Amino acid sequence: MGSLSAGNRLVSAVVIQRQWVITAAHVVNGAVPTPHEVVFRTPLGGGFSSRASAVRVHPEFISHKIDLALVKLETPVPREMGVARVYIGPLVGHTIRLVSHGGSTTLISTGENRVDAVTPDPQGRPWQYLFDHDGPDLSSNVLGPALPVNGTLGAAREATLVSGDSGSAAFVVIDGQWGLAGINTFQATLNGPNGSGRVAGGMVLVAHAQWIADTLRASAEAKAAHKPKP
Repeated sequence: MGSLSAGNRLVSAVVIQRQWVITAAHVVNGAVPTPHEVVFRTPLGGGFSSRASAVRVHPEFISHKIDLALVKLETPVPREMGVARVYIGPLVGHTIRLVSHGGSTTLISTGENRVDAVTPDPQGRPWQYLFDHDGPDLSSNVLGPALPVNGTLGAAREATLVSGDSGSAAFVVIDGQWGLAGINTFQATLNGPNGSGRVAGGMVLVAHAQWIADTLRASAEAKAAHKPKP
């Protein structure tokens, strides 16, 4: 995880390959990397920073609002830093770990929530995951029936998104293995059966694993093609 300076905004991004991070498209759309425009930083591994050399916004960002973008770093992250791997299992009902820099270059914030719904895109692929911010009783439950299973995870656990959390991570942890299930992109107010309440969510990654792989492969092939031959 790290922070991403994009224009005048400070958001989050997740390392998915040593020279690539993934974030929300709406924070970097139209960006042409310059020395100070797009910069990734992380306090992990003793501290690391790199300017961006390229930004690849998902081709369906405008038409279908696939709010994802890949950012290539000029300098690869250190080898001792791990990279996130895409989770490909189901999401509804699973607890997700929210990890963000929340507008800070050094402070990493974490919390949990439960995925209440996954909505499809026009092609029927998993699109957005949604979760609400449940309080101490079910009166604040907005998504799903007012059953105990849809209640809060607990005061020390239940979390939602705030300004600066765009591009942050939603992880699923199964048998100790962390998988990157989604990129957090939005918060909103929704009217539910119990009244209005706060909801948040982001982009399900499994439907776009091929786009991620194709983008990384095309970059590697382009680099190889331009490598001077002995």
